[in-house]
Amino acid sequence: MKYLDFLWALDLLYRYYPKYHSNELLLLADDIWKWINNELPEDSSSLIYLKSCFESPYEAFTAVWKEILLLAGPFSRNN
Repeated sequence: MKYLDFLWALDLLYRYYPKYHSNELLLLADDIWKWINNELPEDSSSLIYLKSCFESPYEAFTAVWKEILLLAGPFSRNN
C-alpha cells in the first residue's frame, strides 16, 4: 500500500465519483486518520465505534483502503 496510490485513488474519486464528500466510507476514513494521529478524544463516539469494529488503526485503514480502491477502480480505466 503506497501513499501515492492512496492519493491517486482519492483524486479519482474526487473527480468522478458523485457526492464524493458525503460518502460514508470517506467520512469513516477521515475518522480512522484521526485515530491514527491520536486526534480523537478517549470519550469520542467515533473512537468507541472504531474500536468496536476494528482491532487496530492499521486494520481499519487496510479495510477502508480496499474499499476505496474498489470504488476508484472503474474510473481508472478509460475504455
